[in-house]
Amino acid sequence: MRPASPLMRLARIGRRGWVAAEFALIAPAFFLIALGTADLIRLFRAQLRTETIAVQIGQIVSQCTRITTPGDVNQFWTHANRIAGGIVDISSPTGGAVVISAVGRNTATNPASNRLAWQIRTGNTSFVPSVGTTPGGTATITHNIPGVTPFVVPANQTVFVTEVFAIVQPWPLSAGLIGTALPATIGAKTLFLTRARDPQSLQTAPTNSPTAECTA
Repeated sequence: MRPASPLMRLARIGRRGWVAAEFALIAPAFFLIALGTADLIRLFRAQLRTETIAVQIGQIVSQCTRITTPGDVNQFWTHANRIAGGIVDISSPTGGAVVISAVGRNTATNPASNRLAWQIRTGNTSFVPSVGTTPGGTATITHNIPGVTPFVVPANQTVFVTEVFAIVQPWPLSAGLIGTALPATIGAKTLFLTRARDPQSLQTAPTNSPTAECTA
């Protein structure tokens, strides 16, 4: 077997050089795509966690026949943080928030409307719940569908509206690639009718007690 000629050796070196050059040109693009994909996955995970919190906390509260604060209320927030699992921050003053609103029917208006019975919350106070913020005032429950009449709570019933807000900032390197494709704030909302035998009793604000009644 004859040794490779100098020209063949130069050709091989040249091909390796071209491959290295091509990789150097393509690698940054692949890196940015991978980074953007990872950021999207992070957003999807955060959205899933916020929706799970809203569903789980809404179900727990809807099964209560009596609620105490801080007894039960602290348990609500503890359970919400356990679901968040560090993926979303829902308890710090600069992070997200969880808001639970008890809404009843206001029969004094014609047509009938909703009344905000009481509201409890944790986390960032800058988030404004969609139902309203003034106990005793009007509570709005919309479908976010144009032309659809807002939901009115059935007579003698209480609806618990659980709203969860989370802040998900894009990574600095991927922000330049995906721009405003990722929202800085995500949220979720659930509505559950109370399962208590006396629904109207849940329109009374939580009792001031360190002993948990609903979550004991």
